[in-house]
Amino acid sequence: MNLKECKTCSDTLPFTIIYFQDVGKKKANGEDYLRHVCRPCYTESKNNYKRNNRKRLNDWKLNASCSCGYSLKRDKEKFSTRSLTFHHKDNNKIKNVSDMMSYSWENILKEINKCDVICFNCHMAIHGEE
Repeated sequence: MNLKECKTCSDTLPFTIIYFQDVGKKKANGEDYLRHVCRPCYTESKNNYKRNNRKRLNDWKLNASCSCGYSLKRDKEKFSTRSLTFHHKDNNKIKNVSDMMSYSWENILKEINKCDVICFNCHMAIHGEE
């Protein structure tokens, strides 16, 4: 059995689909694409990337405010970044911002720039009739 060392954790594991395959990806010659890191390390890395983007998004929202006045400055202890939503002004939406945590931060910012940041109540007032 072939063994492979994970480039991240240095564990030596069987070089099989279970540990190293990037599911659904194929090389140009049709063979399965196998990663250089084991599945647990890959999953941890991917989750850390998403977690970092979520933190950056929440930090970005700390400076935002809604047209109704809801903001950290005004509402202090009652303020929550979870209450702020992104309202796409035009029909140019690629994806919901909250679903883009695996994207690059630059692409997330491009999507945010297409939006107005508004509180949940104001967002429901706009879309509640639909």
